[in-house]
Amino acid sequence: MKKHKKQNILWIMLDHVTFRHYKMTQGARPVLPAYERLAREGMEFTNCHSVHPLCLPARASMLTGVYAHHHGKLDNGEFADPGLPFYTDYLQQAGYRTGHFGKNHSGFENFAQKGIEGFYPEGYGNPYHMPEYRDYLEKNGYGHPIFQQKWGMTTGFGLKEGNAACEKRYENGDYDLTETDNFNMYAAGILKDTGRVHESDFLTSAALEWMEGCAKEGQPFAVRVDMWGPHHAYQVPWEMRDLIDEKEIREYPSFSQPPTGKAGMVQDFQRRIQKENPLCTWEDWQMLMKYAYEQYSYIDSAVGRLLDEMDRRGLSGDTIVIYTADHGDALASHGGLVDKAGDMMEEVMHIPLVIRWPGQEGGRASGEPVSNLDLPPTVLEMAGITVPGHMDGKSLAKLLRGEKDSIREDLMAEHFGHFGIRAGQRVLYYEKWKYIATEGDVHELYDLEEDPFEQRNLIHMPEYAGIITTMRGRLLARMDALGDDSEHVRDIRAKLLGTNI
Repeated sequence: MKKHKKQNILWIMLDHVTFRHYKMTQGARPVLPAYERLAREGMEFTNCHSVHPLCLPARASMLTGVYAHHHGKLDNGEFADPGLPFYTDYLQQAGYRTGHFGKNHSGFENFAQKGIEGFYPEGYGNPYHMPEYRDYLEKNGYGHPIFQQKWGMTTGFGLKEGNAACEKRYENGDYDLTETDNFNMYAAGILKDTGRVHESDFLTSAALEWMEGCAKEGQPFAVRVDMWGPHHAYQVPWEMRDLIDEKEIREYPSFSQPPTGKAGMVQDFQRRIQKENPLCTWEDWQMLMKYAYEQYSYIDSAVGRLLDEMDRRGLSGDTIVIYTADHGDALASHGGLVDKAGDMMEEVMHIPLVIRWPGQEGGRASGEPVSNLDLPPTVLEMAGITVPGHMDGKSLAKLLRGEKDSIREDLMAEHFGHFGIRAGQRVLYYEKWKYIATEGDVHELYDLEEDPFEQRNLIHMPEYAGIITTMRGRLLARMDALGDDSEHVRDIRAKLLGTNI
């Protein structure tokens, strides 16, 4: 019996995207032609949410296919290795070469031991300090990346008072990113014109060479390209500096509304930002939004150049492309937030997902509630591998092939706190409704059709008692089905079972 040729898999991961801004606002926004191209040529999942709105737990879930309460990596700190297999283990057993280029920050540091090729710094990492990056500059004749910072504020202020990280700050000025650590900071500005020196160019170039090498040797490959951006610092390459007219960026709908209906930790975070951030009015903030949107646009353009090169080199016809993110960015929302806000608001939960599968019809969209947790089983089924029973995610392959209209009725995601705060959170999405439960704090109910920016918490309104009962019951059932019963959800469970919420 003749064997079918294995299809290659390219999984592109962005970090900390202003995708909600792109999808839900008017006026000037990020410009994303690569995303739109893949949506035309593949399937766009318009109702995709992060499994966990924080880098490390989400990335650990995207390696193992299980929720954080199963892999045990609850926030961006250090946790024991649970010994779970990666999705790449199964691919390798099926004859795939597996690669990873870029950000790791998954809490798993044994990629090389797992047989994963490429480069991936331990911990958060810094692309501009990697020897491979210096080789990239030299090979292409580029100058050093000089970051001209125009805005900055203290990083780490969300931590407890007295923490040394609270004092970390870079003043406005010029910085050689290969010499300083002005990266992953609350900062924004321009990269001077020294060539294609942005980390997204470096990573896509390296991944392309690796993919072409695999193809020449006749080996099927599966590779992750994990950008560090468009996470702050918002470092806009020179050629993108005039893309957006900041005066055309309209005020974010919840910019002037503090998060009074949300958990206390979110309210406290917003107050801390107000004290530290020199920007006050929307006219002040437009400059920051411009940098954030332009960096996102540039990274998307780097993805577009990668797709074009794959076409030119004959790699596209046999390669499945996945384009997504780990989580979103709360920038300018709920009274003027930055970063992730330690919460499950839509700005950090709603993420992009498009998948192009050669041979399948393009230009389709699915409103099915899906998650980046679903990608490990999806990749395995696409590769012809039986999905292991321990994985919590659900394969999207049947949706992509048009064989099913739905794989689930509702979707749960989770959170365990951030910025030194341990507070369990769970969210349930069902139809147009969103229910957020926070340990030791307020619960929230939103109608995302009528109130997409979560400006009106309905939890105490008698007319919504019926839907509240439904959402609480569904969330409890989902937690039960997933074995989600740790100490961090005891308070949540008690409130869901009771009447005092």
